[in-house]
Amino acid sequence: MIKIYQTKFGGIDAPIGERGNCWQASVASILEIPLDEVPNIQEWDEELHWFDEFRKWLEQYGLGAIGLATGGNITIQGYHIIECKSTTLESGETHVVVGLNQEVVHDPNPNAKSLGEVVDYIIFTALDPAKARKPLHAVLGGIYEGKTESQV
Repeated sequence: MIKIYQTKFGGIDAPIGERGNCWQASVASILEIPLDEVPNIQEWDEELHWFDEFRKWLEQYGLGAIGLATGGNITIQGYHIIECKSTTLESGETHVVVGLNQEVVHDPNPNAKSLGEVVDYIIFTALDPAKARKPLHAVLGGIYEGKTESQV
C-alpha cells in the first residue's frame, strides 16, 4: 500500500467534477497505482450501478469486491476500504479510508479531522486465488527458507 491523497473535497451537493474522490484515492493506494488510473465513481452517471461497474473494472487486476455491513462478529484480513461517517463534512455524508485488518492505516483526506462511526467495509477478493498466490517464503518472511512450495 502506498499513500495517495484525494485531490477533490466537495460534498454530495457539489457539482459532479468537484465532489470528493476519497474512494478513488483509497483504491489507488491499495492497488499502488496512480490516482488517474482509478475511475472516480463520483463522476459516473447516477443511474449507473456504480458498484457493479467498479467490480468489472477490478477484474483487470484479478480482483473482485464485496460490501460487508458492520455488526456481528467479523474478522477482516488484509487491505480493504472502510466507509465511515465523515466528521470533516458536516452534512453527515460518508468518507472512505484504507484499512488493514480492520484498522485505519491511511486517510486519503490530508485535512481530515477524525473519523466517525464505521458504516461498512469493502473487501477485495481474488477471482482466482491460485493466480494470486505468492511463494510461502515471500509471504512468511523466510520461515520456509531453502524449501520449495512442493516441499512444504
